[in-house]
Amino acid sequence: MTSRFLQQVAALGLGADPTDQQLGEVGRLMQDWMRLPRALPDDVMALPKADGQQELLYPLHVAPGKPALYLVSDGPGVASPPHEHTTWAVIVGLSGNERNVLYQRDTAAATLHALCTIDVKENDVIHLRADAIHATVAADDLPTFHLHLYGKPLAELAPYASRCYPAASAP
Repeated sequence: MTSRFLQQVAALGLGADPTDQQLGEVGRLMQDWMRLPRALPDDVMALPKADGQQELLYPLHVAPGKPALYLVSDGPGVASPPHEHTTWAVIVGLSGNERNVLYQRDTAAATLHALCTIDVKENDVIHLRADAIHATVAADDLPTFHLHLYGKPLAELAPYASRCYPAASAP
């Protein structure tokens, strides 16, 4: 089932910087895929969820230069600072609540301004363009368990610390 979903994504011909409309279509495809019985194999759904301050990343489909699919689990309260991916991302919630704060960069003042907060829970979707900046927190007492589809494998991105920004105030 994973390969069929990824074939559908490839058929969209997204390129390096897809539009919001194209990324919205990827999100709809992911939601439709997750509604199928046994969309993910039992062994994937049985992977451990994060405990305590753990951050777990399970590669599900990674190929050089192509969209990469990961299962991500963060323990309750685990937070990431404002950061960018430098590639597009589509996230669909399976369980738990990942609170995303989206930011706008003010290059003249060298600051970030919080734009909005979006919670991603079971069956919710969020998409981020390549230039998006966001911070996350596992916002309730359950770990998150979410699918993350990135425009390219995480190993092909610059080191995470180089893509982070100083903390900024929430909206």
